[in-house]
Amino acid sequence: MYTQENIDQINEQLRRRVLAWLLPELLVLAGLAYSFVPRLQWLSGLLLALLLVLLIASLSLSILPVRRYRNFLTNAVHGRNREETHTFDSLQEEAVVREGVRFHEMTFRADTIKEELDERTYYWDANLPLPTWQKGQRVRLRSHERMITGWSLENG
Repeated sequence: MYTQENIDQINEQLRRRVLAWLLPELLVLAGLAYSFVPRLQWLSGLLLALLLVLLIASLSLSILPVRRYRNFLTNAVHGRNREETHTFDSLQEEAVVREGVRFHEMTFRADTIKEELDERTYYWDANLPLPTWQKGQRVRLRSHERMITGWSLENG
């Protein structure tokens, strides 16, 4: 599902977002430096407040979500993955946020020696189209910390 190309694309998107937010912040910072020359306290306070609002808004709304998704993609491609075969049970349509990334929660059944019915929860990336699995289908999952990073239907 994920490749190094996906990581490169998200890195480029993150770079563009940082540059897009850096320009207005630099302009406000230049205005702040200018306000120190004639000692305009009201302008310095106003520009400093504006700079802080811009920094907080750029980080929380634009940069950190992309950075968190990049970290997820990096772990999905280069991290330790586990492969298991389970029976698909259900999918929740509404997205949940886990580690700063939006996912759809999925429930699978795994027949284990300990219990006849062992329910396990996995997470499907909300940025991808939902799979068309039917209840009871056997699915071979590749996952990183319960986040699905690859899959295939089991024949038979």
